[in-house]
Amino acid sequence: MTRIRTFGIRAAAVLASGVMLALALPDANVWPLAFVAHVPLLLLVPTLSRRGAWLAGWAAGFVAQAGIYLWIVHTAVTMSDFPLPAAVGVLAAYALWVGLATGLLALAARVLMDRPLAVLTVPAAGVAVEFLFPQLFPWHLGNVFFRVPVLLQGMEATGVYGASFVALATATGIARAIRSGRPAILRDLAPALLILAAWSGFGAWRFADVRDAPADASVRLALVQPDITAEDKKRKDAASRKALFDRLTGLTRSADLSRVDAIVWPEGAFPFYFDPFAEGRKGWTNIVETSKRMVAFVREIGRPVVFGTLTQPAGRSRNSVMHLSADGVEAGRYDKMVLLAFGEYMPLSQHLPFLKGKVKEIADMEAGVRPVTFRLGAADALVSVCYEAILPSFTRRVMNETGANLILNLTNDAWFGERGAPAQHLMVQVPRAVEHRVPLVRQTETGISVVVSPAGEISLETGIHERRVDVVDIAVRPASPTVYAVIGDSFAWACVAGLIAALAAAYFRGKKSRSTSTG
Repeated sequence: MTRIRTFGIRAAAVLASGVMLALALPDANVWPLAFVAHVPLLLLVPTLSRRGAWLAGWAAGFVAQAGIYLWIVHTAVTMSDFPLPAAVGVLAAYALWVGLATGLLALAARVLMDRPLAVLTVPAAGVAVEFLFPQLFPWHLGNVFFRVPVLLQGMEATGVYGASFVALATATGIARAIRSGRPAILRDLAPALLILAAWSGFGAWRFADVRDAPADASVRLALVQPDITAEDKKRKDAASRKALFDRLTGLTRSADLSRVDAIVWPEGAFPFYFDPFAEGRKGWTNIVETSKRMVAFVREIGRPVVFGTLTQPAGRSRNSVMHLSADGVEAGRYDKMVLLAFGEYMPLSQHLPFLKGKVKEIADMEAGVRPVTFRLGAADALVSVCYEAILPSFTRRVMNETGANLILNLTNDAWFGERGAPAQHLMVQVPRAVEHRVPLVRQTETGISVVVSPAGEISLETGIHERRVDVVDIAVRPASPTVYAVIGDSFAWACVAGLIAALAAAYFRGKKSRSTSTG
C-alpha cells in the first residue's frame, strides 16, 4: 500500500508539472503558471535516483509537449492525409523527443536543488537546455509572457532566455521554501523574489520609457488577411487559384489606399508561381497570365505591393516574397533562408533522394542565401517568412547585417488549424520586437495577424478566419542596436557555463566526501 501511495504522489507531481506547463501556453494562456509549473517536479526529483529523476522529468515533459503540440494531429491529417492513428503516433513521437529536454533539467535539478545558489544554478540549467536542445518548433518558457509587456523588457539585453531564467528562479525559490519549512522559508524564497522584483521593476521603467519615446517618422501599410484556408490550398486547378487571386485583389480594392506606403499580402498568397516573363514555358500559361494580371493590378492601384509567392529563379522552387513598385516593376525579392523541415523539405532527402515526394504536401524547396530589406515609405523592413521570425539568433544576425528598423514577417498558418499553433506561433515571435526595439508586423493568411510595438505592445490583432484589410500607421525610428543585438546569446552561454561549473563543483564535493568517509 505504501509503495502504491508513493507512486501515486510521484505521478501526481509529474502530471501537475506537465499540465501546468501546457496551460501556461496558448490557447489556455494562463501565463502566471510559468512561475510555478516546475514546482511539483522540483520538489520530487531530489528524492529520486538519477534514473528516477530522469524518467520523472521526461514524463512531465511528454505530458506538457503532448498538450502543447496537439495541433500536430490536425496538421498531419489535413495537410498530408495521415490516418488519425498515424497522426497521433507522430504527436507521441515528437512529444517523447521534446520531453527529453525536461528530463535533462530534472537530472540537473536533482543534483543542484539542495545545494547553495540553487536559485541561480537550477534556472541556469533550464536556460542551457532551452538553448542547446534541438527542436523543430523551438519555444522558451519566457515566451509565455508575450502579452505581459512589463515582463518582456529585459529581453533587450538577455534575449528571451532572461525571462525563462526569472520564471524558473521563482519556481526554484518556492520549491526550496516548501522543502525547508517555516524556519528557513524567507532564506530560500527571498532571493527568488528579489530576482523577480528586479526583472519586473526594470520592465516597468523600460516599458514606459520605450512606449513614450517620440517617433521620427511613420509608415502606413494596408495589411490584407484573405483567409485562404488549407482546403483552398489543396485545390490545385487553375480556376480555383484564379478565384483566390480575385479574392485578394477585391479585398485590397475595398480599402482606402490613398495614402498607403505599401500593401502587404501574406506568405503564399499569390496562388501561382510568380513570373510574368516565362512566355512559352511548358505548363506555365496560367502562371504567366496571372503574373501579368498582378503587374496590371499594381499599376491600376498605383501603390507598391509586397506579397508571398513561389518563384523558380534557378530550377528549384523557392518560398519568396516579392516587392513590386507602384508601376509594377520588381523592386526586390526575398527568398526564405531557413526552410521548415517536413514542410518545405524532407530531412535527409539530399542524401536519400527516394524520400522526396513520399509524404503529401512536403515540398523540395531551395533556400535563399541572403537577407533582404524592402524600402517601404520611411521604413527599411527586414523581410522574414513564417518560421524564421521565431529564431532569436537568426533574426539577430540578419538584423545586424541589414540595419533594418522594422521586421515584416509573412506567415501561412492555414495548415495548423484554429487551436494551439496560431497563437503559439505568435507567442514565439513577439520577443523579436523587444530584443531589437523595432516594430514587428506579422501578416498571415488565416490569422493571427498583429502589429507589435518596440515596447512589446500588441496594437493590432486579428481573429482566426477573419477576411479583412487593416490600414495601420507604424512609428519607426533609425536603427539603434540593443544590448542583445551586440552581445547576442551571451546570457544563454553564461548559463551553460554556470551549469557546467555547478555540476563540476557538485561532482568534486561528492568525490571528496566519499573519499573522506572511506578514509
